[in-house]
Amino acid sequence: MKKLSFFLLCLFIVAPLLTPLKTSPLQQKKLRSPSQLYANIDMLKLEKDKVSRLNEKLKNAKLKPIKEFSASERKKIKNMKNKFASVSSQGDILQGKDSPVLNSGISFTSSDVTALAEDHRVKVTNTATSPYNAMVQINFKDASGDWYVCSGTFLNRTTVLTAAHCVFDSYTHKFHSYWSVYPGDNGTALPYGGWSSTKAYAPIGWINSTAPSEGEIYLRDVQYDYAVIKIDSSHSYHLPISSTSGIGDSIISYGYPTDKGEGSGYYYLYKSAGSITDVQYNAIIHSSYVTSGMSGGPILKSSSIISVNSTYNWSAKFGSTHVNTINEWKSLPY
Repeated sequence: MKKLSFFLLCLFIVAPLLTPLKTSPLQQKKLRSPSQLYANIDMLKLEKDKVSRLNEKLKNAKLKPIKEFSASERKKIKNMKNKFASVSSQGDILQGKDSPVLNSGISFTSSDVTALAEDHRVKVTNTATSPYNAMVQINFKDASGDWYVCSGTFLNRTTVLTAAHCVFDSYTHKFHSYWSVYPGDNGTALPYGGWSSTKAYAPIGWINSTAPSEGEIYLRDVQYDYAVIKIDSSHSYHLPISSTSGIGDSIISYGYPTDKGEGSGYYYLYKSAGSITDVQYNAIIHSSYVTSGMSGGPILKSSSIISVNSTYNWSAKFGSTHVNTINEWKSLPY
């Protein structure tokens, strides 16, 4: 009996060592090759009360519907080589002014790109002052009819900068169908009103990308996660863009987080200070705290936009090619 007990005790101790180790989802993500590393794009559906208000507003909107691309048009877009060329939701195709340049960044370290920042977001109380009066809450309707929240920034009277995933779904390969923007939105207060649109531009690199699965993005595609919504507004507060950023730079991320909402779809502008900790695949890795609803919100270095929020800590590193593309979009009429 003693021998049997001793045998069972040994088996109890040794058995776990003979069992293959299982990694957690985060560890599995870290073990992937750099080109296969991905993260979630956290998007939460709007509350029913606000959806009802938006759908009622949409009934009265006289906007041109987004274009349904034919098979031949989709093939033409798929074969475009310049990933910084762009396509609009109305079917416009821009060839772009520059060829794409892929910066591989410094040596790859998994812990650098997967570490979560601490939540140090601060609520902006007066959104009618600069630079906050150029920032917008975006409500958009996707192709299936669901509504979501994103953030953005006015670059001029007719151009709102945001994330590409706020205008085009790389999983379904469809443009979203409708956008409303509200500059300086402060919960129940809309100091400048709002405008609606069905016209947006996104780069070919994003249009032709393939998501790992629904609601996810590869790190290698983050460099293309930027876009604009073209809008016919009278808004006079804008922010400039810059291609100057690097590791160690202090930054502030802005946006309208849905986890800070206060019922019935009312959201408030928040900011989160951090720094750029790494650069990989033409994307910056940063320590600001970004959550659902903040997607597309500006990342500022001093007073200029150097990127927009993509995932919780990944964003496109704006270079001269990004700036040239965005400036081309800015120059276009609504």
